Amino acid sequence: MLIGSNIIYCENVSSTNVHAAEMMAENSAPEGTVIYAGLQTNGKGQRGNTWISEKGKNLTLSVILYPVFLDSDRQFMVSKVFSLAISELLDQYSDSISIKWPNDIYHKDDKIAGILIEYSILGNKIQSCIAGAGININQVNFPLQLPNPVSLKIINKYDYDTGELLSDFCRICDNWYSRLTGGSFEEINNQYQERLYRLNKPSYFIIHGRKVRGTIQGVDHYGRIIIMKADGNMGIYGFNEIKFTC
Repeated sequence: MLIGSNIIYCENVSSTNVHAAEMMAENSAPEGTVIYAGLQTNGKGQRGNTWISEKGKNLTLSVILYPVFLDSDRQFMVSKVFSLAISELLDQYSDSISIKWPNDIYHKDDKIAGILIEYSILGNKIQSCIAGAGININQVNFPLQLPNPVSLKIINKYDYDTGELLSDFCRICDNWYSRLTGGSFEEINNQYQERLYRLNKPSYFIIHGRKVRGTIQGVDHYGRIIIMKADGNMGIYGFNEIKFTC
């Protein structure tokens, strides 16, 4: 097993992604290394947000990978792998898990996990990446500024062993990453698309500052979301061009 073959626990760390980057700069990070934190004091989220997690309650981790076999235009495949791995992990505890593009995992309409992947690219090849993930496990009280958080404990009224879940995550994620290294792009793409939150369901989006009704059709080769708008026009949008709304 590659992912999880080297697990480093940090009781307190500013960010597991930052700690992983420091290890890589020192050439002390073999591929598959997992940095797992009891507490992140400055956890990193997507679009410059902070990931907020109560000490010892959740899974906050980063995985160091060197996917040099991937062209840079396929970098979103790593995000797909981690989204599928977290979804499969949570499937053991709920039948209402989906992937909310581009980087969240949902239970019904609430956020239970988030992903942040940072890449180092040289030419048209990925040299390395740090895949960070936060999964809400046992936390029940969240800051008011978080709009729709949920955790396994809130869902099932049960305290979970985070160590056991970490082991399960490493095993499942290693399985999905092995499929990626083996070139199973079509399988990964199909599984990812089938799990998309609100796939083929009419929804509202903010696109370039305007509220638009449309349906998600899937995700393209570059990781951009494909929307069929109510006016019959198809649109393809990157991370910073579109947001979900009510």
